[in-house]
Amino acid sequence: MKGRLKWLSVSMVTLIVLFVLWWVVTSVTGWVKPLYFPSPEGVWSRVQSMQGELWRHSVTTLYRVVVSWLIGSVLGVLVGLIMSRSKLIYSILVPVIEGLRPVPPVALIPLVLVWFGIGDSGKIFLGALACFMVMVVNTIVASGNVPPVYKQASITLGASPGKTYRSVVLPAIIPEIMSGARIGIALAFAIMVAAEFMGAQYGVGYLIMQASRTLNTEVVILGTIIIGLEAFLLERILQMVSNRVTRWTEK
Repeated sequence: MKGRLKWLSVSMVTLIVLFVLWWVVTSVTGWVKPLYFPSPEGVWSRVQSMQGELWRHSVTTLYRVVVSWLIGSVLGVLVGLIMSRSKLIYSILVPVIEGLRPVPPVALIPLVLVWFGIGDSGKIFLGALACFMVMVVNTIVASGNVPPVYKQASITLGASPGKTYRSVVLPAIIPEIMSGARIGIALAFAIMVAAEFMGAQYGVGYLIMQASRTLNTEVVILGTIIIGLEAFLLERILQMVSNRVTRWTEK
């Protein structure tokens, strides 16, 4: 506990130092002009002047990210588990997955806009697709990394193949699944903001794009901070869940 508090204090001091440095180079000395990088006071004034609008953009992006991440992660894990158990399904799906996996979902934005329009469904589809690709590969690799001795020991003790899979394989891959989920949520934010750049009426990405067109750097920095805070919040929640469901593992 003391060690955790120690490193938490180090992280807090780092954030404070960075904030003071930002304030000094923009507000105190004026070394950096507001057009290039706004001061903390300028960003705070934007927060106060657009509270309601800011809240709506933030909640919209957060909703899209969470929904797309959940859909993509659940489908990715399920398909990965099926592929890891069935050589037939694996042989059928692996060419499709390996063919699509290197393609950045951002490259599909023009097509998605034609298919779904500028509503939420298209953006959620892109985010879910990105998370699906991460999770399906992560699940297959995790299943293949389970030491065979675990399965052999379970079968030797009288467990059926199905019970061995449920009681040995699935618990063994949970840590890697949770790691993949954390990667997926960061990817979902990146894809969602890019999609909002291209076509949206609300969202933090839309807010940043509109501000950049008028050189409103205060709002650009504010939008970036919002994305960082939302991603940090979700990642911390996922980390707590991961620690709870994998508390039996060695840390």
